[in-house]
Amino acid sequence: MAEMTDPGQHESDEARRGGLVRRVLNQGPSAEQRLEELLAQRRTELEEHAARLRESIEELERREELLRDSRASVERMLRLGTSDLEAREAELTDFLAGLTEREAALTAAEEDLARRRQELGAVELKRAAVERRERALEARESDVEEREATLEGREAATTADLQSVELVFLPGERYRLVDVEAVELTRGYAFDVEEVEYVVARIGRSPLPGDERSCAYLVRGREPGGLPSDEGSS
Repeated sequence: MAEMTDPGQHESDEARRGGLVRRVLNQGPSAEQRLEELLAQRRTELEEHAARLRESIEELERREELLRDSRASVERMLRLGTSDLEAREAELTDFLAGLTEREAALTAAEEDLARRRQELGAVELKRAAVERRERALEARESDVEEREATLEGREAATTADLQSVELVFLPGERYRLVDVEAVELTRGYAFDVEEVEYVVARIGRSPLPGDERSCAYLVRGREPGGLPSDEGSS
């Protein structure tokens, strides 16, 4: 026997199947929506690309302007450099012309001088040489006489200034008084003491109280320096 179905149950089954189909169809966007989304995305990409192109064009225009300015500056510098070089070349040309004239004048003067020397003759040349030698000899004789007079004066002064010395004052970190045999010394006399060269700076009385002997105050080296103190002893 065939089973009997309830009409209400059949309608309920149809409703469930229709809801399932609608849910399946409504799970994703439709083709039109996807197409609109793709177009909007493509439009955004094109706008971004166009913006980048505009920026690139602006950068290229800016670089082109800088290049034009640089080229103009270089051309201006080249023009100035060319003018400067032309001016210097003209100066060098004038200087070369003047130098050539001076060389010609110098050559002419040298030729004239050579001719005049030849005209003087051998006799005049010898005479001039003899006169020069005579003047040189007179100058040497005068120099010798002056040296002799100076030496005689120094000898006389040295002899007059000689004094008998029995005590020597040696400078140093601690000065010393050295007894010596009586010897005649004068200011400026140089001699060695213990392998050190000293010069007599002055001759005076002994710095020791009650000592009447003469004392030679020495300094190191050939040039007398400051005088040592007269007070104290080592």
